[in-house]
Amino acid sequence: MTGGPTSRRSGRGCDRVVELRWSGRSDADPVRGWVPSEDFAIVAAGVVVGAIVLRLGDTEALRRYGGQVGYRVAPEQQRRGYATAALRLLMPIAVSHGFAALWITCRPENVASRRVLDKVGARFVELVETPADSDLFARGDRRMCRYLLDL
Repeated sequence: MTGGPTSRRSGRGCDRVVELRWSGRSDADPVRGWVPSEDFAIVAAGVVVGAIVLRLGDTEALRRYGGQVGYRVAPEQQRRGYATAALRLLMPIAVSHGFAALWITCRPENVASRRVLDKVGARFVELVETPADSDLFARGDRRMCRYLLDL
């Protein structure tokens, strides 16, 4: 979402209001193969509980193993529906950026993230190996689950 730091989207996550607060735009890094992104804080009851990022690109690396969306919720705030609510709120923002679908990836052992993707209607496509020259491989992520979320 463009519009600066005061731009917001709100929705329900479990029994608490969840809001996305625009926290900035990250620039592309062509050397690393990174695209620009829109960054948001996930806020519940006035407290930042996590973050979600929309990567504004459609590269082969994003489609295959990097994903066009990344999200995280603080450990003490997990299992409350915040990631699911945040991803639902991000969907119309993605549409406003011209996306008709999003590729989202996660580690196979990340059961919580896989549940989030199931809840929002993403379709599991396949399990892929990460390239040995990727940042993911360097941090120990050897395989990624690929999901497609139609918007």
